[in-house]
Amino acid sequence: MQKRMEDIEIKYIYLQKTVDDLNVVVIEQQKEIRELKATLMLLGKKLQDLSSMEPYDPDEKPPHY
Repeated sequence: MQKRMEDIEIKYIYLQKTVDDLNVVVIEQQKEIRELKATLMLLGKKLQDLSSMEPYDPDEKPPHY
């Protein structure tokens, strides 16, 4: 019975370590997701600003001509 209890405790310790390691990974991924969302929002805004501009006409002369 004592050996069995020790085996269970050892398995529990390994499982707890695995859970802690996975928690660290999940936290890092959440930070990265937030950063990627912010970047995506910024790029979306820039794309929206660009699409609202008048199209470029290469034949148009600059205003100082």
